[in-house]
Amino acid sequence: MVFTHSAFLYDGDSAYASTLSGFVRDGLERGEAVAVAAPPSRLELLRDTLAGDAKVVRFLPADEWYVRPVRTIAGWARILRSAADDGRPYTRLIGEIPYADGTDSWVRFEAALNRSLAELHGHLLCPYDRSRLPTTVLAAAGRTHPRLHDGDWRDSAGYEAPEQFLTVTPEPLWPVTGNPLLTVPIAQTVAELRVAMRQRASAEGWLPPDRAELLALAVSELATNGIRHGGERRELRIWVLDDAVVGEIIDDGPGTPQPLAGYLLPDPSTVGGMGLWLVQQLCDSLSIHRDGGFTYARFAVRRT
Repeated sequence: MVFTHSAFLYDGDSAYASTLSGFVRDGLERGEAVAVAAPPSRLELLRDTLAGDAKVVRFLPADEWYVRPVRTIAGWARILRSAADDGRPYTRLIGEIPYADGTDSWVRFEAALNRSLAELHGHLLCPYDRSRLPTTVLAAAGRTHPRLHDGDWRDSAGYEAPEQFLTVTPEPLWPVTGNPLLTVPIAQTVAELRVAMRQRASAEGWLPPDRAELLALAVSELATNGIRHGGERRELRIWVLDDAVVGEIIDDGPGTPQPLAGYLLPDPSTVGGMGLWLVQQLCDSLSIHRDGGFTYARFAVRRT
């Protein structure tokens, strides 16, 4: 058995505690590793229900685990691989997303997981609180999880392939207003552009030094991607906003952005191909879309 991804639709603490404790204990009896990421109140409830069994479960605070979607994908992959390296036959994961801001980004994450972790051995069960979450999020659970637990286990009749779901559910663009502060053509190399972005971001107070480095890296990776796959016209635009520095790489190449670009685990046997994966992890936003014959890759680095 490889990766299984399920949604658990629940009403109230009793259903939450009984179903998830049963899921955990079944795994422990089979010698499987178990990890849980959830908000503090949910972790406390599950710890109390598991009692002595809780000591062999890894608990992860949701506000530290669910920061950026691709960081979380990388984190789940590390847990699954580490358990396999330790000789565990399988791993059970519980992941409850604290939906608030950035809902669309996390709904997309749920879809991408089905491809990102497909070759790893584990079962990720995602609780959804019907009393709190909006109907749009609850409906999306059935579209992004092949299996559902809603009183009993069943296949999700509304499940959609990740490529299809991600195509019709675009990543929101970080909003900008007015003209960009900077518009720069992108030549055939990015070394000078990378240095210029780092120096200017620090000198003009756009970002603190560590975050200026993130900006330079994002510009370098996305510009390189545009050179490799784009057309003749390429440029970088920069906006410096109150909350973030926003960059946008534009190119007129013929390619259509792949729905799963930046979500898939890098192949360790292949040199390169990590650019979008790195940008997705390090930046606070990345959205790639095509419009009017141009591909736009917009990213943001928060100022604090």
